[in-house]
Amino acid sequence: MAKSSTIIEPIPFRFFKNRRKDVVAVTLQAFTPAGKDPINVVDVRLFAMNKAGANVATVKGVTMAVNRLPDLAKAINKALAKAQELGLLDGGETE
Repeated sequence: MAKSSTIIEPIPFRFFKNRRKDVVAVTLQAFTPAGKDPINVVDVRLFAMNKAGANVATVKGVTMAVNRLPDLAKAINKALAKAQELGLLDGGETE
């Protein structure tokens, strides 16, 4: 297997905005632990609008090594399938 490269700049994927203008973002980025080499991570984070009107990252979220992304996708796909099976999705919900 070829050696993976380190992500140079964060790659954001914003996909959700609610009535309060909070945003959930998925970002691929590099993280450098103290005294170690950088690792690529995926960060799923809530951004909230501050008083100045800018979206800022909150502590609500999860960050994991990018090699765990298939496990996260598998779990989300299982939750999606179950929600569809239970009729919980009507296609119009945004929150």
